[in-house]
Amino acid sequence: MAVSTANPNKAVMVTDGGAPEIITIKAVTNISGGYWVTGSGVAGASTVGSGIDSFASADIEGWAMTAAVTSSGVMGIALQDIASGAYGPCAQRGIFLMPAGSATAIGSVVKGCPIAAYGVGGVIGSTTLSFDCYVGKALTDGGGAANDFVAVKLNI
Repeated sequence: MAVSTANPNKAVMVTDGGAPEIITIKAVTNISGGYWVTGSGVAGASTVGSGIDSFASADIEGWAMTAAVTSSGVMGIALQDIASGAYGPCAQRGIFLMPAGSATAIGSVVKGCPIAAYGVGGVIGSTTLSFDCYVGKALTDGGGAANDFVAVKLNI
């Protein structure tokens, strides 16, 4: 049975490790807090130049991930609900409480092992499988049952 990977409490950050890494993105579609964000630069826009004056928050567009198991292209996790067309914060580092992915997907999340994004706001991990792109490390164990959360060190 599939388990929801949405966190009803949105993005729950335990600590930022003393050096938060949060970027501002412009939402292409509505993004719920706690959801994984993927995105890109603005299509057809000129590239960013060598000076900070050439960069604006609008240069990075994002939307919520929807694929079941993929970490490719993850930019971070939305810290709050972000309406389409609005700007909002996207965390790339810190320790977060995240829903463990479905037990039917690949098994338990094991502390100390790398994790990958799963669905819109969950994580999966394995001691034996490899993923396209790891997004951090599990700090606690999780079995993937309903309402089963794990502490993860996000490191994108």
